[in-house]
Amino acid sequence: MEVHSHSHSHGKKTWKNYFWEFLMLFLAVFCGFLAENIREHQVEKQRGKQFIRSLIEDLGEDTLALAASVNELSPNVQRMDTLMHLLSSSDVKDHGADLYSLGRKASRGSTLALHDRTIQQMKNSGGFRLITKENVSKAILEYYNQLRFMDLLEATELNETMEYRKMAIQIFHPVIFDGTIMPDDNIVKPAGNPALLTYDPAALLHLGGMVAYLKNTRLGFIKAQERMNLSAKSLIALLKKEYHLN
Repeated sequence: MEVHSHSHSHGKKTWKNYFWEFLMLFLAVFCGFLAENIREHQVEKQRGKQFIRSLIEDLGEDTLALAASVNELSPNVQRMDTLMHLLSSSDVKDHGADLYSLGRKASRGSTLALHDRTIQQMKNSGGFRLITKENVSKAILEYYNQLRFMDLLEATELNETMEYRKMAIQIFHPVIFDGTIMPDDNIVKPAGNPALLTYDPAALLHLGGMVAYLKNTRLGFIKAQERMNLSAKSLIALLKKEYHLN
């Protein structure tokens, strides 16, 4: 009996089969990569928008804090101006009560607490890269760079306040000075016309000069805070406009 061999060529893959398999695999991987890339882009976009919303909240709180500080410092500066003139006046002995109350208030400044929670979080987590609009990132940096000047003014004020206190204990009687402070921490005028420890013109002018330095530092603080308040409001408006937020 004659035996015939059979060819199995019908099951062999050609280069076209391999090409289409490769192409389908490539397209599947590419589409997956593209979809993941789009998803990550959307996630980062939403995360960036969340940072902007949080930043707007911080800036809104800053405007309130800055306005409150200016409102507190403005009468403070006026009182210090009055104290400076009383210390150098010819009838200084007739204003004991005013001198004690104004002298006690002069050592009290204003505490400014601004909100940098979001900007610090953005810096620490690398979130700043999510701010892709150059005008926005520039405006944000310009606003927070003002804090350096604020810190400088605050340090100057602290040093001048300490110097003032050292001089004040040479001029004001400690018991009367302490008696101007009420239980609620308010400062009131003492009764009558209490005398100072000394009326030496040089000592009084020395203290008056320190009051002038401190007054002008606080005046500079007011102007810097007013500028920063305007910057905060402008930055809020810019962020809302660029990110279409109400």
